[in-house]
Amino acid sequence: MTQLTVRDSDRFSGKKVIIVHGYIASPSSHWFPWLSKVLTEQGAEVIVPEMPDSLSPKPEAWAKKLTEVVPKTDGNTIFIGHSLGCVTLLRYLEVICSTTDQIGGYILVSGFDSMQCTLPELANFTFQPLNYVLLREVTKHRISIISSNDEIVSPQSSYALANSLQTEIINIENAGHFLDRDSFTRLLPIYDVLKTIVSG
Repeated sequence: MTQLTVRDSDRFSGKKVIIVHGYIASPSSHWFPWLSKVLTEQGAEVIVPEMPDSLSPKPEAWAKKLTEVVPKTDGNTIFIGHSLGCVTLLRYLEVICSTTDQIGGYILVSGFDSMQCTLPELANFTFQPLNYVLLREVTKHRISIISSNDEIVSPQSSYALANSLQTEIINIENAGHFLDRDSFTRLLPIYDVLKTIVSG
């Protein structure tokens, strides 16, 4: 990695970034370690919680874990979710945020909030509809990153969630489900989005 400039070294100073992994994953999966390292080097506090029983996840346990790890938020708190981590963090925000502009932003990578035919075992996470109005109001920085050929979460589901939340949409061609086996041990677009968020 090239040497950081003074400006880079404190780019994310004062920011707290929470990365919520998905089903059958962990904090050491995919692009999470790379992003955590880069952001930490540039001044951020990064939290990548180990979500409980990721091989057989339960909504209540995941919600409890996130609330324990991040009991409160502010304008310097930024959330990133991947796959199941997206609906998990959105439900957390519904509970923790009661007024507008309470967080710095959220980024949804392969997000969904409807039942996936490929993942029927996760149906419990999507039974209750989200409060889209509230989730649009908690921050002006709302971004969805969607792959054109995601075979695990349908791109149509990700687009539907993005439209409901009125997020900015970043389309990436042929990126699969943004997994390490899809060669995603880094995800540069997410870093670019984070730079935009913290710059205002």
